[in-house]
Amino acid sequence: MKKLLLVGAAALFLGACSEESATKDTTAASTENAEKAPDAKQELMRFYMSIPQTINAVDADLNAFEAAQMKEALPEGDDLAAMKEAAIASAKEAGTAVEGIEIPESLADHKSDIEGAFASIKESYEMKAAELTKEASFEAANAKFVEADEVFNKMLEEQGLAPSSILNEVSK
Repeated sequence: MKKLLLVGAAALFLGACSEESATKDTTAASTENAEKAPDAKQELMRFYMSIPQTINAVDADLNAFEAAQMKEALPEGDDLAAMKEAAIASAKEAGTAVEGIEIPESLADHKSDIEGAFASIKESYEMKAAELTKEASFEAANAKFVEADEVFNKMLEEQGLAPSSILNEVSK
């Protein structure tokens, strides 16, 4: 009986050791895979958040114009002309900044969609710059920007992330 008990205990011990070893092997393999392929969700979020940061670095004068326009507090005469010129330069810089954003290799499957979204954003800023030479109605330009938001939101939702709006982020 004692021998049977010893054999049973040894079997349990060996079974536990082999399970622990298998768990370590699985954990090591998972860690190795995680290190090789960055988490797509995190990479997408990092990239997505870099877009408004890049634009916000150069679009302050455009935002100031739009805010003053919404409050119906635009200056007149030379001050308005100077504000419009600064906003035009800001809009052009924003379009150029978007062109300079690099798409990470991990998002290569979405490269054509991202490039299309960037083209919409750039076109939106070009439209704003053109509107600033007139009465400055930005409805069509903002609608163009929404096209880019829709592309990015589709990508976010595919990763189980909540949709967002780059337009809202850059209009602050």
